[in-house]
Amino acid sequence: MEFEQRRSIAHLLSPTSPEDALTAYYALYHHRTQLFTHGQEVIVGFLAICQTAHDLFTPLVVMRADSDDVLAALISDHLDEGREYLFAVKEQMASVLRRCLTTWDEHYNLIYTVDEESFRPHSRCLAEAREGRFPRFEIRDGEDVIAAAGPNWRSPYFAEVGVWTQESHRGRGLAKAVVSACTSELLEEGIRPLYIVAEGHTASIRVCEALGYRFSGYKEFSCQGRLRPKQWSSPALSGHR
Repeated sequence: MEFEQRRSIAHLLSPTSPEDALTAYYALYHHRTQLFTHGQEVIVGFLAICQTAHDLFTPLVVMRADSDDVLAALISDHLDEGREYLFAVKEQMASVLRRCLTTWDEHYNLIYTVDEESFRPHSRCLAEAREGRFPRFEIRDGEDVIAAAGPNWRSPYFAEVGVWTQESHRGRGLAKAVVSACTSELLEEGIRPLYIVAEGHTASIRVCEALGYRFSGYKEFSCQGRLRPKQWSSPALSGHR
C-alpha cells in the first residue's frame, strides 16, 4: 500500500530538480513518513508528515498540490490542532501557510547546487572521514570535534550537505574544508550535492560559493506553525423555551 501510495504522487514531483529534491526525498524515500493524498482517480495533491532526527518532537511537513485550495484542504484535514510543525515548502506556498496557520520563525532558504565541472575543491588534508550511514567528515582539536559536514538526507539523485563549526574556531576555513570533503565524496558516488542556506546568511553563502556552488534560482519557504482553530457554528436550537 505504501509503495502504491507513493507511486501515485510521483507525477507531482520532479526528483531530478533541485526545487523538488527535499520534498521528493521525504515524500518518496524517507521511512518515517505519513503520506496523505487528495483526489480520487488522479491525485492532485499530497501532504507528508515526517519524523526526523533534527527534532523528534516537531514533525517536518512537505507538500505539493495543483492549487491553493487543495493545499489548504490538505492542511486543514490532516494536521492536528494544537500541535507544532516545521514546514519546508515552495516559496509560492507561503501565503497559504500564513492563511491556514499561526506561523513563526519564518525565513526563505536559497538552494545551491554544484556539479563536477563547477566544483573547486579545498584541501582535504584536515578533514577525516567517519564511517556511518552517510559519509561524515570531521576536523578535531585533540578529542574535540571543531568542524563537521555530512548529508542531512540523501535520495538517489541529491544529498543536502549540512555543516557545523564550533563558534570559537570560525573564520579559519574549517567549514570550507569539511564541506569540500563531503562534496567530493558525494560527486564521486554520482550524487549531486545541495547546499540550502538561509537568505542573508552571508558567511555560509561565501563558503559554498568559494567551492563552486551556484544558486539554482529556487527558494524554499521555511517556518514553524500551528493550525488555526476551526470556526465551529452552533447548531440551531429547537423545542420549547
